Amino acid sequence: MNRRVLLFFCAINLVALSAVHALEFRHVAYRYVEAKSFKRISEYFTARENPGNRLLCRSRPAERAGFYFILSLDEHSRKLPQGTQFVVEFIRPDDPETKTIRVPVPENRPRGKEVYLGLTGDDWSDKTARPVAWRLRLVDASGKVLAERKSFLWERPADKVESGS
Repeated sequence: MNRRVLLFFCAINLVALSAVHALEFRHVAYRYVEAKSFKRISEYFTARENPGNRLLCRSRPAERAGFYFILSLDEHSRKLPQGTQFVVEFIRPDDPETKTIRVPVPENRPRGKEVYLGLTGDDWSDKTARPVAWRLRLVDASGKVLAERKSFLWERPADKVESGS
């Protein structure tokens, strides 16, 4: 009897641990990407953008050119819950105020794990500028954070900056 109870609790713990797996951004890179970089041969025939296995999320969906965070997920993008969105917080080199932009994840998602998260159009028009600091969060429909990544400078303690330490 004790063996069965122990086996039962072990099985429950394994199921709970697998359900608790947090989504993770395995790798983050960023760069300015021109609109023409997204055009594939198939688009000339279909007049529709072909993202391939990349998930394209843009702050201004009609605009392609912009500053992109290129993320590698540890799960396929199709497994993201409906209503998921990216919250991008950043500080531009020409403005010390933190900007926040919410970018919804499209309902039709490819099976790949690569995400191109773009600040496009007027949200980032300077090809040479890079953010001073940034934080990316992927949140579900209720606002729960599913994954997060931030730059080193985002972590600077405010009290040390203010006191001059």
